[in-house]
Amino acid sequence: MSHKKVLVIGLGRFGSALAEELWNTNCELLIVDKDADAVDAHKSHASAAFVADASEPGVLENIGARDVDVAVVTSGEDFEATVLCVSQLSQMGVKTIFARAANDRQAHVLRAVGASRAVQVENEMGRRLAVQVLNPVAAHLVDFATHFRVVPWLPRAPYVGKTLAAAHLRKYEVNVLGYLKHEGKDERPRMQLPGPDYVIKEGETLLLVSEEEALERFFASFDG
Repeated sequence: MSHKKVLVIGLGRFGSALAEELWNTNCELLIVDKDADAVDAHKSHASAAFVADASEPGVLENIGARDVDVAVVTSGEDFEATVLCVSQLSQMGVKTIFARAANDRQAHVLRAVGASRAVQVENEMGRRLAVQVLNPVAAHLVDFATHFRVVPWLPRAPYVGKTLAAAHLRKYEVNVLGYLKHEGKDERPRMQLPGPDYVIKEGETLLLVSEEEALERFFASFDG
């Protein structure tokens, strides 16, 4: 079964946290950073790790960036490097490119050179904090929700072909929130709500929900 191939450029705090989350989804993860210590700290949780300046000509081509499904550029304060990486990835034909932006002006530039989405982390975190400040009930719910994760998962053996009831995912304290059904090649997938008789199919994406430790135990079961 083919897994989505994701490239993360930049292993600062944001990039490191993102890489860890992606690795837990069983995607094929490539990471690259100029800092050898940063790469060394994460190479055991990546399919391939490279110490390099991704903005330099030829680097992205050499590490196989042309073949990734999704690229995320999180180059931090070096906005010029971010622009160069996004531009090169777009020219290579990478269809989905996320890039971190510090403000609206940077976001506009990144979209202009090929970013599918410019992510303003501080703005998104600020909006979340505003909800907590203004609505104590919502704040309680947000705090409660942070104990749980929703993770996309491409089913693997021995689960493919089994019904949810027969798969016994709940023995890991993991529940299936829904699954993404692809109606057509050019249409966005729709989330469906499965019943106990739903048969787990290869190629469909299941959305798993549970606490962090339970999901880690579930993913670790494939390494046994």
